[in-house]
Amino acid sequence: MATRSWSNNTATVYTVPEITPLELVRKLESGELIQIVDVRARVGGTAVPGSIPEDKIHNIVGSRLLKSTRLEDTGMKPGTQVIVICAHGNDSKTAAQHLNRLGAQAWSLTGGVAAWMKLSVPRKLLPPSALDQLVQFDRVGKEALSYALISNGKAMLIDPPRNFAAHLQFLVEEGATLIAVADTHVHADYISGGLDISRRLGVPYYLHPADSIYPYDSTPGHLEFTPVSDGMTIQFGRCVITADHTPGHSPGSVTYRVGSEAAFTGDFLFISSVGRPDLADKTDEWASQLWRSIQRAKSSWTSAMMVYPAHYTSQTPRGDDGTIADSFSHLLANNPALKEMTEAEFLRWIKAHEAVVPAAYRTIKGINVGLFTAGEDEADMLENGKNECAVL
Repeated sequence: MATRSWSNNTATVYTVPEITPLELVRKLESGELIQIVDVRARVGGTAVPGSIPEDKIHNIVGSRLLKSTRLEDTGMKPGTQVIVICAHGNDSKTAAQHLNRLGAQAWSLTGGVAAWMKLSVPRKLLPPSALDQLVQFDRVGKEALSYALISNGKAMLIDPPRNFAAHLQFLVEEGATLIAVADTHVHADYISGGLDISRRLGVPYYLHPADSIYPYDSTPGHLEFTPVSDGMTIQFGRCVITADHTPGHSPGSVTYRVGSEAAFTGDFLFISSVGRPDLADKTDEWASQLWRSIQRAKSSWTSAMMVYPAHYTSQTPRGDDGTIADSFSHLLANNPALKEMTEAEFLRWIKAHEAVVPAAYRTIKGINVGLFTAGEDEADMLENGKNECAVL
């Protein structure tokens, strides 16, 4: 945490304590007693996205907070650490300073929600035998997961976001050379960094060709990629990755397996659910594909296989180390999408859980297949909010 000077265009200079998004994550994970104060004007009831429990978030518009003359009037709990959040970390400074004058212990979140949405927290997992390191990057604001796999000094990235500096920095620190980057599918909720990494570093970008097409009108995308096919292998170091075509959430959805030890399932299979097959108005067709993909996994994956998804929800259990993963046997016992159902029963279950598809998903899909472009500010707006890719 840091303390920075700040002026509100007057002669008075204030000292405002600040906290980074990563420091906020550490406080949340350590169980410290904190309260999040969101001073943005709510738009459509949106809260701070991602991995912050709702009971820790208090919304009070900044203009109203600044009129308060007593701490009790703000709704703050005395003696509780207060983290003030706004869109970009500017209004929160004013609000934090005012709360401190009223007797609170308040910090401003550096960079605001924009910075929170871009943070990826690296967490090390127990690697399969063919890997020396396996790291899960947790994008807490998006509840999205990506992975770095290292074997004999060679590395592969799976499902990286557009803000991938933390991923590349980790590889540099570990002395690993990136040899490949892959997407399990063309994402709808965030803009992939896969193609950008491929172009910058001259490594192959792996994608199934069925996902190189814009699914809403079948327009071919403009992508440079190495096509993935069912059963294809990718080797680096002593690790061999096998691609299983597991369509349903998207036509080109792929699971990347490390033998019978690990499955990077993307949005095909989550810990507590499966990927939505209704994102492109083709629910019946894609749900049938999803049901067949589930049957294939049930018949061929070992119970000890560890499942590493691309997303989670706030209800998904975390391990003691903060990671999101579980064995296939636990998923078979606890994931409602994996219970024994006929194809017709599965389709009825899917339709009983249909929800509104975020409007931004069409645009993000278009960007990820190379048909549309977006500047940094527009990309931030498109990605704002947690993922809605699971059947819930």
